[in-house]
Amino acid sequence: MARSKEATRKAKAAYSRQYRKDHPEMKTKDNRKTVDARVKRNQARKEMEKKVGKANLKGKEVHHKDGNPKNNSKKNLSIRKKGHGGGVKGNKNAKKKK
Repeated sequence: MARSKEATRKAKAAYSRQYRKDHPEMKTKDNRKTVDARVKRNQARKEMEKKVGKANLKGKEVHHKDGNPKNNSKKNLSIRKKGHGGGVKGNKNAKKKK
């Protein structure tokens, strides 16, 4: 007999909790990647603030043209409006517009 959606959701949550309990090293490994990427994004924003001024960045985002947040070369950075959608031309993981 098939489970209900609610029972399936609870079972997945219980499995995830147990996995995190049994493998604490995975949490730090995954967290380290996201922290590194966030640090690089913040550095890119500071570089653009120096270049164009803080007032000009208000309500905007710093975009990495190649989609790699760790690549902060000047050629790779541009300014976009907030919520520009992200993604890179040819990026398989970017959402496709219909």
